[in-house]
Amino acid sequence: MKHTCLCIGLLIVALNALAQNKSFPYKLTKKDFFIAPLSAAAYYGSDELGKKKDHNLTIDQIAKLDRTDINRFDRNATYHWNRAMDKTSNVLYKTLPYLPAIVVIPELAKKEWNHGLTLGVMYLEVFWLTTGVTDITKSLTGRIRPYLYNTSFTPEQRFRFQNTEAPTASTSFISGHSSRTFAFAVFTSKTFTDIYGKGTLSTIVWATSLSAASLTAYSRVAAGEHFPTDVLAGAIVGSAIGYFIPVLHKNTPDNLSVSVMPGYFNVSYRF
Repeated sequence: MKHTCLCIGLLIVALNALAQNKSFPYKLTKKDFFIAPLSAAAYYGSDELGKKKDHNLTIDQIAKLDRTDINRFDRNATYHWNRAMDKTSNVLYKTLPYLPAIVVIPELAKKEWNHGLTLGVMYLEVFWLTTGVTDITKSLTGRIRPYLYNTSFTPEQRFRFQNTEAPTASTSFISGHSSRTFAFAVFTSKTFTDIYGKGTLSTIVWATSLSAASLTAYSRVAAGEHFPTDVLAGAIVGSAIGYFIPVLHKNTPDNLSVSVMPGYFNVSYRF
């Protein structure tokens, strides 16, 4: 415990040194009166939408599934069923949401409460929007998970899997594990780089966080829970949200400009 506290203390000192002579790059604006409620509505709306639909299949429906109906790129996933990989993905899924603490804690240690509040609101927007978009897409598409096509198991076994080992059978697209871990990986890396600048530490943060998110995505396919296109789509959605939320809050000019207003969305890039 003492060694852990010492390491955290040294990290805060190092980050404070890096942040010297740098102004905090983010601020809350009128945009948040639109972004925050929209994100919250997506999050809570997706939960209500999910409750109205039965995502599991009957034994007869499972027995009629044919893996040849799956496109060739995704078909190999129907042969996978690995509980160890499932546990690995769940550990990363539950851990990565805490990753932004490496950005927030140094600001709170300096008693920069406004900075902490700004990062906290941005964090909530990333979390709400990523979860909302993911779960709404799951409910609307209703894609069946690959393990239900796995004829290595009887229809009865697969029926039990969907109620115990892997519930919500028809929520394969998009991968929530992938979208969430990539959202927090990119959000943490982007904010870390913007606050402390590009360098060895920021490179380590980018490499480590994206590697963890990629391992999560790989584990979901290896576990038989998702098709490759599920995790690719999840990674794209999560990465986009994790990147653009910080961009929308930048208080200094950036080459990339994003404007969001009710009924209006514009992206421009200045060369």
